[in-house]
Amino acid sequence: MRILVVGSGPVGLMFCAKLSREGHECVLIERHDFNQTFSRASTLQPATLELLSEFACWPELLAQGEVVSDVMSWNLERSTQQRSSYDALSAQTRFPYRLHLHQAALRAELIAELQASRCCCLVDKADAVALQFDRCNQGVSVRVNRFGSSGLSQTFQGDYLILCDGARSVLRDQLGLRFEGYDLPTPVVRLSVPMIPDSLQGQLAGVSYVQSEGGSVSCLKMTDGWRFVLRPRLSELRQALAGTAWARQRLAGVFRDCVPAQWWESIPAMRDSYRVAQRCVKTRQVQRVFLLGDVAHVTNTRGGLNMNFGLIEAYALASCFLNHPDWQALQHWNLTWSRLTQDALMARTQQLLAGRTPRFLRSSSESFGALMRASLLDLLSYSKSLRR
Repeated sequence: MRILVVGSGPVGLMFCAKLSREGHECVLIERHDFNQTFSRASTLQPATLELLSEFACWPELLAQGEVVSDVMSWNLERSTQQRSSYDALSAQTRFPYRLHLHQAALRAELIAELQASRCCCLVDKADAVALQFDRCNQGVSVRVNRFGSSGLSQTFQGDYLILCDGARSVLRDQLGLRFEGYDLPTPVVRLSVPMIPDSLQGQLAGVSYVQSEGGSVSCLKMTDGWRFVLRPRLSELRQALAGTAWARQRLAGVFRDCVPAQWWESIPAMRDSYRVAQRCVKTRQVQRVFLLGDVAHVTNTRGGLNMNFGLIEAYALASCFLNHPDWQALQHWNLTWSRLTQDALMARTQQLLAGRTPRFLRSSSESFGALMRASLLDLLSYSKSLRR
């Protein structure tokens, strides 16, 4: 069995790593260079850590990441704080914490593991532009344009095709699948700094959701500093996307009682931004093609839920293939994860739009169940049930 995979983000890499680890052949096709270093999602939830711990690269991933157990909600207007700890999940998982790890580091380790495997063929600088089923529906092919002076076109053939090529997938459109939902009116803006003053660090947990008169701020502790996630209003959009000044001013206003404004003006910082949407397809399977990750769903960014959900579903599909599935088993995977996308992923992230505080920090009476859902541990059984 030969499986083609388009897209080498974390989700595509998880799928290939699971297959190749068990000796199954796959071809991973990537539009860009495999050495790209862009990084967006940075949070790995306990359910995902359970799966990643199976791979040889796990010790290195753990060493490069920031282990975060405590989460805090801080309402500055009301001068109230609510704290919770992943330690409450100790009986349910070996990993009662979040791991904050740059996506580029996760990709690099998984790619290195695949390169050491004889089962995965890595093809980069190849833009997948068209797919085609054979006449008897016994296979599928993908045509790619190779970047470079040669400008060659090449066709790859396989028994199945896995699309992990992102929210703007051309191949998904060729399948006639609608990416239903909506885009949020403004992007997320992130400001990364190498440090914060002790006066503020003593106030924050490793993950802190801060509410203030000026809006919400998510604060994440990383191994190389802190990452602040801000959501500008539509009227602030031009300023927010023009350098770092807007983000610095917003943080100076939010934390004015802890940090002098001059500190935010002088600290070295990097800013980036990205669009946020709530979209998904209704089905994950069209004949011999399956959809994983951003090509199938994009959501609000809180807690890295979209990426973590994609990693778990990729593991589950790879496990399904490893069990030598028939069509009934593959259709069962499709129905299960199409339903979970709507009932779990989309429903949970919808609650976090506009910077709302996670439910496990809002109600002590339901904190354990809400923390289980936020960590995606309640979905782990859907991947475990498919293990060999």
